[in-house]
Amino acid sequence: MQNDRNNLMTELQNFSPSSDEKKFIPRFIDLLKSDRSFYRDHFNPGHITGSAILLNPEGTEILMNYHKSLDKWLNFGGHADGDEDILAVAIKETMEESGMTAFKPISSDFIDIDIHEIPANNNKNEPAHYHFDIRYVMQMTENQQPVVSDESLELKWMTFDEALKVSDKSLARLINKIKEGL
Repeated sequence: MQNDRNNLMTELQNFSPSSDEKKFIPRFIDLLKSDRSFYRDHFNPGHITGSAILLNPEGTEILMNYHKSLDKWLNFGGHADGDEDILAVAIKETMEESGMTAFKPISSDFIDIDIHEIPANNNKNEPAHYHFDIRYVMQMTENQQPVVSDESLELKWMTFDEALKVSDKSLARLINKIKEGL
């Protein structure tokens, strides 16, 4: 497991971030020094998460996820729960939240990083904290019917422009990177 943490640290140090992402690199590196950085109960300042944009087989649409507790459209992703292989985390979360398995990563390299605040959740006894998100791109290898999970209210295939209209600044940055062919 130490190897995955060290690999991630090296990948972050070698990553070519956008101007928005540059400020995140030192914060990620500091977080990775904590033994518990890959666990969801590490709240100060937060924990590593893995996520992905899921493209249709033609690469023309994105499957968006209307997240139940955050009440907004998002890509797929979630907690590492101790797993330091963040690509594997992004794949697992995409499967769980989309109900689909016929997809693969476009690359084993992440294309975006983000740090975003998660509000306190009194039902789960969780304080406000940050998700240090490592983001990948997945593409369907065949058509499958998505299945809404317990975490979602709706799943919807959207064009890039439709997805951009319902995205916050951070998700829009990720979508634009894919749209521009990065």
